[in-house]
Amino acid sequence: MFSSTRLRKLPLFFYLSVSYLILYAVCALLLYVINIRVISHSARAFDREDVESESREYAEILRNNTSGDWLAEEIALENFPESTLFAIRVFGTDGKVAYSASHPKMLAVPGGWAKSAETDARPVPRAGWKKVYLQDYNRYLQIKTTRLGDGRTMQVAKSTDLENVQRRILTHTSAIFIVLASLFTVANGFWMMLLTVGPIKRISGSMAKIIQTGTLEHGIDRVGSPIAELNSLGEYFNLMTRKNATLIKAMRDTLDNVAHDFRTPLARIRGAAEFAINAHKPTPDNEALLGTLADIIDDCDNARTQLQNLMDIREMESGCVKLDIRPLDAKQMAAEIADLYAVLAEDKNIMLTLALPDAPVPMSGDKNRLSQMLANLVDNAVKYTPNGGRIRLALDADETSVRFTISDTGIGIPEEEHALIWQRLFRSRNARHVKGLGLGMSIVKAIVDAHRGSITFTSVPDQGTTFILTLPRQAQPIPPASDV
Repeated sequence: MFSSTRLRKLPLFFYLSVSYLILYAVCALLLYVINIRVISHSARAFDREDVESESREYAEILRNNTSGDWLAEEIALENFPESTLFAIRVFGTDGKVAYSASHPKMLAVPGGWAKSAETDARPVPRAGWKKVYLQDYNRYLQIKTTRLGDGRTMQVAKSTDLENVQRRILTHTSAIFIVLASLFTVANGFWMMLLTVGPIKRISGSMAKIIQTGTLEHGIDRVGSPIAELNSLGEYFNLMTRKNATLIKAMRDTLDNVAHDFRTPLARIRGAAEFAINAHKPTPDNEALLGTLADIIDDCDNARTQLQNLMDIREMESGCVKLDIRPLDAKQMAAEIADLYAVLAEDKNIMLTLALPDAPVPMSGDKNRLSQMLANLVDNAVKYTPNGGRIRLALDADETSVRFTISDTGIGIPEEEHALIWQRLFRSRNARHVKGLGLGMSIVKAIVDAHRGSITFTSVPDQGTTFILTLPRQAQPIPPASDV
């Protein structure tokens, strides 16, 4: 039993595109993270190399000029780019800042970086490297502390905008890559759809057509896919449909031949039984025998009727039937059928109502066939509607067509069987508790087709079924098929 909440079914193209997009997104994210780390490492390494070079240069200047005047002049002559952050300071042997400078001048370094003779003595930083994050600039400042030969300590700090520039370039490149990857994914999904979904849709469409029409002879169109497996699938499906068509044709021919050949034996059996009944007067001794003979006559009549129905269906399907097209009143025909089944409906306490126009509804057609068509539908409605149900027979017309509507509150037809009810000998699983051979709906469809009409229906299990028959007011029967 299926769950009441079903997952929404989406085409293969959607799943292909989404799966490729997720794959590209994951790969792009991993590549982006790796590149960010590489860029950060290389940019900071570049800054450290720059600081290392300048530390050696400035240490040499301080060794040659202990006063620091030459260092101040050198720093003043430096032409730092606007995006570069630079700072330098020299601690005296007493631990106070003897000289400091920065670019920009108001560079805020955590812990302070100002030159002041009154600066309190502080612990002198250890020699080595450290980095400080400057939130205002969103970058790291690389700082190197160097011990000079005279006991002083020098710190040089620098940070270029190389890391942020490369990150922006990477972000823009990644965005372009994601857009191109998305377009490629859609194009690839469309290409895969042409290779796979297209042939599969053609096979599915042919299968749906076969189910709807019941014609297996033509099979499916050639798949024509570059994928060998799909071509093989199409070929095997065609082979299967051809074999099924041959089997069904043989079964139909056999059934038609049996229906034709059995009429004579049935007539003989019925005649013998009727002769026996007429030849003996009823007595207490032969009453049971005569009753059995009467049952045989009834069964022969029923069998002959079913055989005749089979032969009629065969004639209509082959286009050999000749309709007796005459003017008739559709309103009167519907009323006669309702009167015919009124007693049966009353026995089951079923409310049989009519919705007919006030005026006659003239049309042309084979009245016997059309009456048989309506009778089959009303008969099914009475059979399969539980006691206390309702049946409604309505008629309306316009200038070109006449429409009969037969609705009931019966057992209904399961959705998976909707395409099968027109097939000969098919009986719905909901209807197998009632006697029948499954020929009624085949006869209805054959009569409608012979009059160039159409029939549709809607049905919900345990709620009822509604059939709508649309017939032209001026019947133009299908010409008989020519013999080849």
